[in-house]
Amino acid sequence: MNKIEVYHQCGHNDVWNFDIFNKDNIGDGFIFAPKMAKYDKIEKLNLDIKSKSFFDPQFYYPRSTVKKFSKIDFFPNVITGGYSTTNYEELCYESANKCVEFQVSQDYKFIVVPTIVYDETPQNYIELLRSLYIEPFLQECTKQNIKGKKVLLSVVIKDTQLANEELKNELLNLITGYEEIQGVYLVPSSKSVSKRIKDMDYIFNLLTFIKDLKENDMYVHLAYIDIEGIIFSLSDIDSVSIGVFENVRKFNLEDFKEKTDGSHPNGPNRRIYSNKLFQWIDFDYIGAIEGLDIFAELFEDNKYVSFNVPNEKNWHFKNPELYKHYMMSMYNQYKALPFDYEKRYNFILNNLKEAIKLNELIENEGVLFDSNSNGEHLYKWVTAINKYNKYLKGE
Repeated sequence: MNKIEVYHQCGHNDVWNFDIFNKDNIGDGFIFAPKMAKYDKIEKLNLDIKSKSFFDPQFYYPRSTVKKFSKIDFFPNVITGGYSTTNYEELCYESANKCVEFQVSQDYKFIVVPTIVYDETPQNYIELLRSLYIEPFLQECTKQNIKGKKVLLSVVIKDTQLANEELKNELLNLITGYEEIQGVYLVPSSKSVSKRIKDMDYIFNLLTFIKDLKENDMYVHLAYIDIEGIIFSLSDIDSVSIGVFENVRKFNLEDFKEKTDGSHPNGPNRRIYSNKLFQWIDFDYIGAIEGLDIFAELFEDNKYVSFNVPNEKNWHFKNPELYKHYMMSMYNQYKALPFDYEKRYNFILNNLKEAIKLNELIENEGVLFDSNSNGEHLYKWVTAINKYNKYLKGE
C-alpha cells in the first residue's frame, strides 16, 4: 500500500497551516484555492512550496458571487459576467485556457480539472461535465506544455450516487474513459448533519469506489475529509487533506454561495481532537474527565496540546492551539499506518476496538458524551471495514 501524503486544505486562517508546515514539518504540501485566506499571496510563494502543492479551482457552484471569486478571471461567473449554462458554453474553452495556464505557470505538482455540483443533480449531468469542463480542460492540457504533470479530475461523489450502482458505474466510466486523466481529486459529499460519518453503507460504498479507481491505475487524493480519512486509507488512497475548520474538512455546497440574509455562521464550539477516541471532544467535558486515570492517554501529547483555551467569543480567531494539535495528531496517525494491507487493516481495527473500550471506561466513570463527542460511530466504522475486508477476500 501507499505511504499516504498529507496536504493542508487551505481555507480561513490558513496562516496556521503555513506555521505548522514551516515550523514543525507537518504536511507534505498544500491545496491552494480561491477561498483560502492567503489567495492573493500564493503567486509570491517560493517554488519549492508550489511544486509540492496543487490548486483546487473550486468551480463547484459556478454562479457564485462570493467576493473572493471575483479576483479569478477564469471563474465561470466572472468570465461570463453572470453565469448560465448557455453563456458559459461560449466561453468554457477560454476559461479552461486561463485556468490551466495559471496552474502551469505556478508549477504546481498536478493539474486539476474542476467540476460543478448541483443541489439536485440533473439527468444530463455527465454530458454537462464532458462538454463544459472535462473536454475543454483536457484539450488545453494537450495544447499547453504541462511538463509531464498528472492531470486530476475533480469529482464530487454524493452518497446518493454511491448507493445507486448505475449512477456509480456511470461516474466510473466517465473518469476512466479519458486516457489523459491519471487521477482523481475526490470530494465525498453526504447530507448527514452529524460530526462523524455513521452510515455503514456509505463507508463501504466509498471504499469500493476508491478501490475501483485504484484498479484503473488512478491516483486518488481524498479531499474535504476529517478523521474518516483513516478508514478510507484501507482502499489505498495516495494522499489526503487535513484542514483547520470544519468547512474544509467536510464538503458543503452552501459554503460556496453568497449569504443573502447577511447572516454569518456562529463560531465553533471549543473542541479538542482525541487520536485515541477518533473523535473531537467538546471542551465542556474536560473538567469531567481530567481526573480519570486514562485522561493523559486520550490526547496526543504534542507541543500544541492545551487545556487552557479561554471561553470567550471568537476564541478560535486567536487560539490556534487546538487546531494545530489536531493537524499534528492527524498527520502522525497517517504516517504511522503500515504499508501492507493486512497489517493496516488490523492496525486500524485494533485501534478502533481500543477506542470503544476507552469510551466504555469513560462511561463507567459516569461521563456520558453527547452524540457529537461519543463513540457510537466506532461500531459503524468497525462493521464497515470488516465488511470491506470480507469483500476483498470474496467472502
